[in-house]
Amino acid sequence: MNYVSLAIKHQPFKSKEEMNEAIKFHIGEHGSQLSDTEVEMIHLLSRYACKYPGVAFLKNDTIANLIGKSRRTVIRVLNKLVDLSIITRIENMRLQSGGNGANLYIINPTVTPNMSQREEAINAEVSTDAAPEKQDEPLSFKNINKKESKESLQVEGSHLKNSYREFKQFVYCFIPEKNFFYRLYRSYKAQIKSLENIYAEETLHEVGIQALRAMFSAMKVKDVHNPVGYFSRVVKQKLDDLYLECLRELEEGPNGEYDYGV
Repeated sequence: MNYVSLAIKHQPFKSKEEMNEAIKFHIGEHGSQLSDTEVEMIHLLSRYACKYPGVAFLKNDTIANLIGKSRRTVIRVLNKLVDLSIITRIENMRLQSGGNGANLYIINPTVTPNMSQREEAINAEVSTDAAPEKQDEPLSFKNINKKESKESLQVEGSHLKNSYREFKQFVYCFIPEKNFFYRLYRSYKAQIKSLENIYAEETLHEVGIQALRAMFSAMKVKDVHNPVGYFSRVVKQKLDDLYLECLRELEEGPNGEYDYGV
């Protein structure tokens, strides 16, 4: 699959104006967490994401030359932007010739402008009622009130989609905190936004549930200082695996062997 096909497939915005608004939101939302180099990286990706708004196709070495930083710094900065759900990275493997191709970097749309009324209500509820979460303090399963968890599962009505309700119930079974749930759900939605018209809803939902299982399993055995970042990385990895699986299916011949065009 060539660059044009991939770009069209994953394009998250209809125009550069929409992309620029999303970038302003991301920088405003995470400004205190972003270094000058990380902000520069966002703007660099946006400059190479104009033809197909929101989609940049670049190699790490190329990025390093453009911003005058080492390849290691580039990878570290990109990993942080992925963790913050500002971008989604899809690694492009050249299956026939081997090795890594240029990666696809997708600037994630903001969740807030496209929220349904239900999600806006949740956001307002989180903003006014939830206590501020200490992001640097590791979460654990200590002192979880089982009664609170049981009651929290009954907050949402039956009008919610099954996938959303199951996602929330899964989180609340372990940590019934509204703000924590919303941060997880927003991270998940940001990563799958550009893929919702490509993969089946059930497939993307299963990616989210598997990532939750992995996150909570890790939290049982160790202190996870940034659970949302951990969850985001797992979602990203599973989406990459899904993408590579699709590429293999496209490149395999009818007998399950790779078609080299001979």
